Amino acid sequence: MTITNDIKISIYQIHQCIFKPITFTEFIEHSDKKSKLKLILKLSFFSFIISIVIVGIIRAILLFSFGYPFDWFEILFYTLYGIALGTACGIALRIALGIALGIALGIAGGIAPGSVYGIAYGIAYGIVLGIASGTAYGIAPGSAYRTALGIGRGIVLGIVLGIALGIALGIARGIAGGIALGIAFLFSYFRLFYILPHMIQYLRVEIFGHEPFSLFRNSPIYWDEIILMPLPFLSNFLVTLTKANREEGLSEIEFVSSKRPTQRKAASSALAEITIEDLGRFKSIEEIADASGNVPFLSTFESYLSQEFGTAGRTIEDISTDAKSYLESSSNYNKLRTLNVLGRDVDKFKETLIATKGPVGYKFLPVAETWSQIIKAETNELTELKKDTYEEIQNPYIFGNPVIPDDKSRLFVGRRDIIRQIESDLANISQKPTLFLYGRRRVGKSSVLINLPRFLGKRYVSAYIDCQYPGTRESHASFCYTISKAMSNSLKDRGFSIEYPPLESFQKNPFIILGNWFDKIEKTLETENKLILIALDEYERLEESILKEDLSIEILDQLRNIIQHRNYFVVLITGSKELSELELNWSDYLISAKTLKLGYLSKEDARILITNPIDDFSLNYEGGENGEVVNKIIDVTSCQPYLVQALCFELVNYLNTQHRKEARMDDIDAAIEKVLTSAETYFYYIWNSECSEKGKELLKRLISNLPLKGDEEEINSLRRKEIIENVNGDFRFKVELMKKWIEKNN
Repeated sequence: MTITNDIKISIYQIHQCIFKPITFTEFIEHSDKKSKLKLILKLSFFSFIISIVIVGIIRAILLFSFGYPFDWFEILFYTLYGIALGTACGIALRIALGIALGIALGIAGGIAPGSVYGIAYGIAYGIVLGIASGTAYGIAPGSAYRTALGIGRGIVLGIVLGIALGIALGIARGIAGGIALGIAFLFSYFRLFYILPHMIQYLRVEIFGHEPFSLFRNSPIYWDEIILMPLPFLSNFLVTLTKANREEGLSEIEFVSSKRPTQRKAASSALAEITIEDLGRFKSIEEIADASGNVPFLSTFESYLSQEFGTAGRTIEDISTDAKSYLESSSNYNKLRTLNVLGRDVDKFKETLIATKGPVGYKFLPVAETWSQIIKAETNELTELKKDTYEEIQNPYIFGNPVIPDDKSRLFVGRRDIIRQIESDLANISQKPTLFLYGRRRVGKSSVLINLPRFLGKRYVSAYIDCQYPGTRESHASFCYTISKAMSNSLKDRGFSIEYPPLESFQKNPFIILGNWFDKIEKTLETENKLILIALDEYERLEESILKEDLSIEILDQLRNIIQHRNYFVVLITGSKELSELELNWSDYLISAKTLKLGYLSKEDARILITNPIDDFSLNYEGGENGEVVNKIIDVTSCQPYLVQALCFELVNYLNTQHRKEARMDDIDAAIEKVLTSAETYFYYIWNSECSEKGKELLKRLISNLPLKGDEEEINSLRRKEIIENVNGDFRFKVELMKKWIEKNN
């Protein structure tokens, strides 16, 4: 690289430090400390040269215009002093900022003679005030900007202080010093000189109707990344862009939100205006149901929105989901029930908006009012219609999702035995148990974990982590973040105010950050005599990510560390496969883990689920709760909880279409045909993931009433996976529905 190119690059980098420090930071982000130090020293040298030239020119003008003395030694000394102070800020901006500035300003005050002392003190005070306010305002957007304030602001301060001190400290007049202070502070930090070009471009669009995008992209918002002063009418400018072209306008809003953090409030305000205008046009439930589709950009901007705006956006998405459920409901009963939930959600949204301070509250409130009127009108119409129609059976069954805690239902039944086992094992905390809850697919493991807090004593805080969620397994950072978030939220539910670290803090040393956070949690747990239960659901997914190298084996080392060394943490993992079925040696990491087997429901518990899942359940069975119809459901499902719920779900829907409230034997047959299709993913998984080719051949022999013989290992595998069972020396399908599905599809 030639000297000329080196000079050009250095001047360009200084320009970036002043006007685009975030971009500059991204460029040097992965440089080591030695390289950064070398860079700041090099840029400090060129900053000194630039400052000397500018100071020399201005001091020459002052000499010829006002007769102020021109002293090269003074110029060099004070300019170098300013550069040195800026360099110090760049090297150690955070904790050392107060110390470095304190020493530097103390020296400056001590050496400033006579009336020059007042000027030096005034300039120093102005610069410090500017640094404090600029730093406080600039740090808030995020870590990228904080880093930019390091080297970037150091170079800026070097030039500003170099010029300001070089000019002002040699002038023995308070007025001149005050002018220098004002220029240094206002122009360096507030950058008032951008107002005029910004307003010219904006008015050219609004008044003269010129093409908006080219003018916006040639305005100060693109020139400078850290304009601390809010640019006037910027939100209006952005709204105008979206009216001209929705997609390009939203792209510019995203640019301002992500790349211009000091102007993010204007972007958020523009987005609110666009959102409210779109949502306010809705006139029907159908449009409310498609709210997410009508304002899909909200998810794009989620990380940049204010807390109030983000909360409003998530609530709107929830309301939209409820409206979709209403439209998809197959019965008037379910429609009315969903409408009631929807109405309560909107009313709660209105109450929240009334209590919300700032523009989000009063701007979104008219939208909520309009939606409330739409829902009330729909509810009244459906209620009138329902008076003249058959009152349908309420369908309480949960088809596929975990059973959540609900005092009004008995859908979570028959697990008191496993709950008692867990309670008993956790009671002897001195032995620090690690629990492995094993059960085949869809037997209710997740439901047990989710309902566990209802049954454990007050000493336990349960944190549920779903390892099926992709975000849990994307990286070490996301894994640590998910665990800390789940633990923090569980502790908050129990009255503890413990915040979890942001995702970006886990990027470099995730396990060190998580370990330090664990230390903090343990101190709180020790003080309050609490234990936290870390419940990892579907642990096999972690192995999948390790084998794909999205995660490393270090994840399991951390799990073992928690088990061995965290006195107030208890680990409970669940999975559909035994440890021996996996590739990794999990037993080496799950020290002294106790295995708990979760099987099917008992016949008594299945009977409760079938006949009395909720209060006032209006479905009756021919022959009563102990009759042949109920027994057939028990027989074909073998009390497998997922299939019991699935079959009952289809049965209730079928009877509602028939306008009947008593189930007969032929109704069960009709529901079976439906469940063979609706629950096909369950059967398909068993057939293709749990059965080898040899296993499939054995099952086909069983369907043909041929004896099973040959591969004993394969037969034992099918038994272990609860696909077949041995009854009085003969093999048969454990679940009759599985046999029916194979017959139908093979």
